[in-house]
Order: sequence, then structure tokens, then C-alpha cells
Amino acid sequence: MSPEPSHIPRREVTGAWFLLLGYATLLTGMVWDGQWHGDVGPDNFWTAPHLFLYTGTGIIGLTCLIVVLLSTWGSGPATGTPSVTVFRTFRAPWPFLVGGLGASANLLYAGSDLWWHEVYGFDIAAGATPSHFGLGLSIQVEIFAMIMAFAVLRRTRSERWGLALAVGLATLGSTSAFNMVSELLFQWLPGIAPRVLGLAAAAALILSLVVGLTRSWHWPAATGLTFVLVQGGLALFAPAATRWYAEAIGQPMRDYAANLPQVLIGFPPTYPLVALLAGVMTAWAVRRGVHPVRIAVAAGALAGVNTALFYGGIGIMEMNLPLTLVAATALGAGMGSLGWQSAVLLRRFRERAAASVPQAVIA
Repeated sequence: MSPEPSHIPRREVTGAWFLLLGYATLLTGMVWDGQWHGDVGPDNFWTAPHLFLYTGTGIIGLTCLIVVLLSTWGSGPATGTPSVTVFRTFRAPWPFLVGGLGASANLLYAGSDLWWHEVYGFDIAAGATPSHFGLGLSIQVEIFAMIMAFAVLRRTRSERWGLALAVGLATLGSTSAFNMVSELLFQWLPGIAPRVLGLAAAAALILSLVVGLTRSWHWPAATGLTFVLVQGGLALFAPAATRWYAEAIGQPMRDYAANLPQVLIGFPPTYPLVALLAGVMTAWAVRRGVHPVRIAVAAGALAGVNTALFYGGIGIMEMNLPLTLVAATALGAGMGSLGWQSAVLLRRFRERAAASVPQAVIA
């Protein structure tokens, strides 16, 4: 049974929305930074896109710290999200512990990013630098924290829309970490584009997670809608902000800059169609008594097919399309199964929030 509102302290509800605000700010800076590197190039640690990125991380880190402190000092029984006691003193709800660790790592790697910019001036291959690899992984941890926070809620329509918006943001934001990891794992495969596999894995994992969490057709489809809003908004913002900022600081645009939104090719804009189909398949499964895990796996495979066909169609990556299509479909199905298992864990997490189980302890 879903927890009553009294079981989730207001600090955690408010904290979840601030995690979403922080990550939206971070993602805006990340997309703007990518547009800047494509259309302008030279930068330093203190450019506006970087400041957006680290402001978002700061919001996440401060939110997690405040929630942990309020949870530690709060009076009454330890209800709400399952928590862990850190250093035998601080009671940290799990989403905010994870978010705090991600934000701390992000800011730590920001120091190495500052060093990188001081030494090399600007990035040539952002994903290949140690600082950016660390940044990508720590940002992914922050994404997990945001989704965990809303997965525990889902009591009201606004909270379920919060989960849908968090998933829309996470789908775009996961590209960095998944692309870098896929380059390491799959670059040896002949004829297959590692980036396609990375994006297919991200789409499959997140979509199947939503199917497993909600087990209804509405919310997978809703995540497709929020994805359209997020990608569309960033597609309008990033090129205009890049041109304005370049003029403001006297930096010339590249001769070949087309002023086209890179975010539209950073992740397949056809993904909402896959999300809608996943919602339809979920509704069919519920009506026919089919176990939704099969739909999660099928949705993951469909996400893999969509990613391979999109990038094969626009022709911006060298690949053997049939081989890449097979690999992306298989990987998508596997990530769909993983997404379902993750959803099962988060649903149990929510049940524990309702039951207010005893805390675990970290020495």
C-alpha cells in the first residue's frame, strides 16, 4: 500500500523538487557548454555554461546537506525514506546521501577541470579527459538520486509528474556518462558505433525503469511528453544563448558554425514515440494479464532499435547498420531487464518508507 502523506516528511518532498531544480540547471549548463564548444570553441572554467553547470551541482549538494541535517535534528520518530546513519551521527535518507556523494564528486572533479583549463586552455575532446570522465560519472550519480527521490513519492499527481519530468531530464542527461563508458567497453567491436550502444543503453534503462515503477500506460507516455518539452526548450535556448554570450564577451563564432541546436542530434528526438509505444504495450499487458517485465524488456529492445535507426538514418556516425542494429537491440533488451529489476528495488524502497523500518548503520 502506498504511504500516507504523513509518512514522507515535508523536508524530503521539498528536497526532491530542489534536486529536480538543481539538475535542470546543471543540464542547461551542460547542453549550453556542448553548443559553445561546437559553435565557438575556446573557453575557461569561469564561462557562463560552466557556471550554470556548477550552480546546479551546488543546489543539489546544499539540498542534500540541508535534508540530512534536518533529518538528523528533527524530532519525532524516524519516518520517511529509509535512511542510513553516517559516522554514527547523521541520519541521511538514501536519495539525499546518494545525491550528496554525487555532488561532492562533481565539485571535486571541477577542481581538476579548472586545472585542465589552466593547462590546456580549452577542451579538444571533452569525453577523453580524466576530469570530464569523472564529471560525467558523478553527474550520473546525481541523476540516480533525483529519480530515487521521486520514486519514493508518487502519492499525488504533481509528484508523479515530477517523476515524469525527472525522467525526461535524466534521459537527456545520461548521454555523457553512457557515451564515455560505451567508448571504453565497445570500441573494439568492428563496424559498431559505441556511441549508439551507449545511447541505446541509456534510453532502454530509463524507459524500462518507468514501466516498472508505474506499471501503467499513462506515465511512460508522460515521460515522452516531458522529454519533448526538455529537448525542445534546450534546442531553442542553447544556440541563442551561445550567440548572445559570444557577442557579449567579444568571442567570434566559428566560420562553419551553423547555429543549429546540437541537442537535437545528441539524443534521438524520436524517443517520445518509443515511450508512447511502451505505454500502449503496458496497457495491453495489464489488460491481458501479461507480466509487465516482458514489456520492460520489449521496451528496452525497441529503444535500441530506435537509436540505431535514427543515427543510421542521419548518417553522422560510421557504422555497419545491420550489425549495430542487432547489437543495440540485444543491449536494449538486457538494459530493459536491468531497468525492471531496478524498479522492483525502488518499489520495495517505497514500501519500506511506508513501514518506517529501522535505520541501517554505517560505522
